[in-house]
Amino acid sequence: MSNEKVARFNKQQYVVGLKETLKALKKDQVASLIIAKDVEIYLLAQVFSQINHKSIPNTYFESKSALGKAVGINVNATIVALLNEN
Repeated sequence: MSNEKVARFNKQQYVVGLKETLKALKKDQVASLIIAKDVEIYLLAQVFSQINHKSIPNTYFESKSALGKAVGINVNATIVALLNEN
């Protein structure tokens, strides 16, 4: 993932984690997704189903721990949803 995407964390609102991402997807608030490469695919089945229907772009990040650090939390993050600007 590019440094440009990481820099957007400071400028754009986002939610971290599978449950929060699913909530935001149901409310049509997601602009794009950042997914850790080392996530078990079965965990993301619902997410992939929704983004295919809504044509939401996704990007992959090197690991769960690196993604967590990039968003400023001290635990692993499987997915981050960048929210639409309102």
